[in-house]
Amino acid sequence: MKNNKQKLSATKQFQKGINIAMAKYYNQAISDNVKRAFEQKRRNGEWIGIAPIGYLNTSINKKTQTQKTIIIDKKRGPIIQKMFELLASGKETIKTIKEEASRMGLKGRNGSKLSMACVNNILKDSFYCGIAVSKKYGSYKHKYPNLISKELFDRCQSVLSKTILYSRQSCYVK
Repeated sequence: MKNNKQKLSATKQFQKGINIAMAKYYNQAISDNVKRAFEQKRRNGEWIGIAPIGYLNTSINKKTQTQKTIIIDKKRGPIIQKMFELLASGKETIKTIKEEASRMGLKGRNGSKLSMACVNNILKDSFYCGIAVSKKYGSYKHKYPNLISKELFDRCQSVLSKTILYSRQSCYVK
């Protein structure tokens, strides 16, 4: 019976080792380039990914679709602003804010009804006042137009810090 495994000569083993090392180097070089590009985008205040509800991802150059930016959604942006104003008043619950936003026509990304969690996440998102947050790299000031002021955002966070979630259906302020 013949052995199907053939021993590689020293030259072939060396070439194989070199090929593996080159592949590892190429993979690491691509990874480094991507990390550098993302870091440069953050330094420039650019957001990487889908814009939050109330904003739209768009291309500056419509023909080539090369340069991307984020603009305020003329339909949903004012509704998001109203949500923050309602919360800052201290008179509304997350549930009533959700109902008012739904009444004004705000829906989730896929066209579904807003959930309480979605409304809560919107109201905690500092992107709306000019501060983007990366889970891996922390927060940074973005270059896009703000929907709300930092002062309004801070008032909302103060109200939220006093909020107790008693059930999935309603939130109450102490």
